[in-house]
Amino acid sequence: MARWRPLPVEVRPEVRRLVERLRLLKDRTGLSLAALARKTASSASSWQRYLSGAAFPPWEAVAALGELAGLDEPARVRLRVLWESAAEAWAREGGEPGTPGTPPLAGPVSAAGPVSTAVLTPGGPAGPAGHAERAGHARRAGRAGWAGWAGTGALRWTVAVLVLLLLATVPGSEGKPAGRPAWPWPVPPEMTGEYPARAAPRCTGARCQGRDPVRTGCAKDGQALGRYDTRQHRVEVFHSAACRAVWGQVTPADGVEGLSLSTRGSGQLWADAGTERTRMAAVGAEVGANVQVCAVLEGHQSCVDSGDRAWTD
Repeated sequence: MARWRPLPVEVRPEVRRLVERLRLLKDRTGLSLAALARKTASSASSWQRYLSGAAFPPWEAVAALGELAGLDEPARVRLRVLWESAAEAWAREGGEPGTPGTPPLAGPVSAAGPVSTAVLTPGGPAGPAGHAERAGHARRAGRAGWAGWAGTGALRWTVAVLVLLLLATVPGSEGKPAGRPAWPWPVPPEMTGEYPARAAPRCTGARCQGRDPVRTGCAKDGQALGRYDTRQHRVEVFHSAACRAVWGQVTPADGVEGLSLSTRGSGQLWADAGTERTRMAAVGAEVGANVQVCAVLEGHQSCVDSGDRAWTD
């Protein structure tokens, strides 16, 4: 089975989790994109865009893939919740309007302002006089729409600035400003990605030890050295040649009781329950089979190493 290309780092976390889940379900079916298109209402090119994060899938397509993968009712409910969370994130980023189940976006805005949505009824005056009256109505509607849009935008920016100022001044439990949040650190909702796609990584080698692969940019060239598909999850070992570091990942994070990364010379790193990836461990030029990732699922450890050997205890 061909390995999936890593998603761009600018993909929002909610959408990333959905796409990774869809990739896992697609692999479980064993179908090619062409075969998947024949069994669903979406074309092969549409599925390629859905599974690469370039387009947002409608719920009908997601539900069809879940049915082909043999999901039971609780798993379908979890998939629906995952899809709705991603749909809201996609809509906040100005995703394509008309995607089934996602909120419609505002009307298009031209260089001269928003396009008027006023409807001209056929019962109005005809001829030049009627044309002038309709044109006057359109101009007034356009000015009103522009004023409303500008006022709403200014209000949103003002509220956002006030919220940031309040958060910056909220004291901690000892009366001091609140410090760094617990791992994993939340991604600010206004960010479109954790790290610019074309920027160089923020660390290499030992400087990457204990840091997050996405926020440092190391996930840009991450390659899966080992992969283990269980019934509901995928456990993977990732390596970044640019950062000379490795990390573990499990998708989806739901139901994960713990996640660990073990490397020769760097010990073991643990991630809390419900966390989808570990922090990084520095490695040398030759990785070999010296890296192991284990996920605790339903009281058992499912492990894979960088030599692509997998097992469950």
